Amino acid sequence: MPPRKAFMDDTTIICSKEDVTRRILTRLDDLMSWCRMEFNPKKSRSLSIRRGKKAVQQPQQGQWTNWDTSTQRSLTWNDIWHMAPLRISFLIRSVHDLVPSNAKLVRWGKKDDPTCPLCQGRQITEHVLSSCKVALSQGRYTWRHNRVLQEHASVISTAKGEIHPSSTSSTVFTTEGGVKKSHGGSIPINTHRKGLLDGCDDWVVSADLPEWERHPDVIRKTALRPDIVIHSASTQQIIMVELTVPYESRMEEAHAFKEEKYLDLTKELKKDGYEAKVMPVEIGARGFLDSYAYGLLSKLSMGGNKRTKAPRLVAEIAENSSRWI
Repeated sequence: MPPRKAFMDDTTIICSKEDVTRRILTRLDDLMSWCRMEFNPKKSRSLSIRRGKKAVQQPQQGQWTNWDTSTQRSLTWNDIWHMAPLRISFLIRSVHDLVPSNAKLVRWGKKDDPTCPLCQGRQITEHVLSSCKVALSQGRYTWRHNRVLQEHASVISTAKGEIHPSSTSSTVFTTEGGVKKSHGGSIPINTHRKGLLDGCDDWVVSADLPEWERHPDVIRKTALRPDIVIHSASTQQIIMVELTVPYESRMEEAHAFKEEKYLDLTKELKKDGYEAKVMPVEIGARGFLDSYAYGLLSKLSMGGNKRTKAPRLVAEIAENSSRWI
């Protein structure tokens, strides 16, 4: 089916109810008003502040204002065009806490019991995506974590020892007397971007997954199992990457917990003569990455198109996994 025809069919299904159609048309009218508005540079900041202030005052829809460490997630029109309607619906509803959980249905007058059918706790969006003890024991959150870890480890394995070639170039000018002069220096080919992986070429990436290579012996003899270990035997360097897929409002808490958890192991490795570093990263349950996840890619010398696509792929896997949960 052509994309335009599929989009028209999806729009027809979504707009089959009068209240839904009215909300969509109202929102489109607001967006068109914003597009037609001419901003004064001196006043546009006050408009943004008022808009943000209104969001802060909304305890449900404005929860995203409390995500201190998560970065903004941008969706292009091309992304929206190719996204399934159910995916768009889940992303918008989950961000603004409008997922029809039992507690929300009670609030809307659609149900009488707000409890979770699995653990009998209060079923809110946060509970479903990250806090249900029964879902944890069933392996739902572990399944999501391992899916994100698989993609994240693949991204890191392609970044190790990456060489970014650049061609040698110079500009030639001709003076009035016909004398040729060159301007600009040459750039060497196959130059490395500065990063944590510089200085050696025997880096080995291992992950705490069955199909991946096992961690080095110096890690396996301890009680801890980092999600990803980047190890160089020649220089005795170890980089431990610890992944967490928390609820976005708890990213900072999760980061501090993982740093504290691996502090003693880092000290022990340094006593044994290793140059050890632990780098916790957080990928939110709804697909929002924290600044540490982007910083890790920079420190591993990943740039260009790969650095743009990698976070998007990881975010999409986290979001889709949460939708199934």
